[in-house]
Amino acid sequence: MITIKNAAERVSLPPSTIRYYDDEGLLPFVGRDSKGYRVFEEEDLFWLELIGCMRETGMSIETLRHVAHLHMRGEETLQERIGIFEGHQKKLQKQKKDIDEALEKLKLKMKMLKEPAD
Repeated sequence: MITIKNAAERVSLPPSTIRYYDDEGLLPFVGRDSKGYRVFEEEDLFWLELIGCMRETGMSIETLRHVAHLHMRGEETLQERIGIFEGHQKKLQKQKKDIDEALEKLKLKMKMLKEPAD
């Protein structure tokens, strides 16, 4: 049994963020103790880290909620979940390519600016 404080420390997310994710339906599998406090299992920490990473890269709460509910339905939804993450991966790869191209253009422009004018 892992408390929200310990979970927060281990996944580098504030407890308030974890509570928000739970309130938004992203943690339907997280249990509660007899006093109503959230209790986490070891495997829940991987999901919390994944949520944090996906949010940082632009995946919506709605999409993550959908993935969480698919996960709760079991193996029959595996291909759909894979498809969602593959789509996000492609989006990130495109963003990375665009950023790399922009950095190259910026590098060239900076070089031009630093060269003395003839």
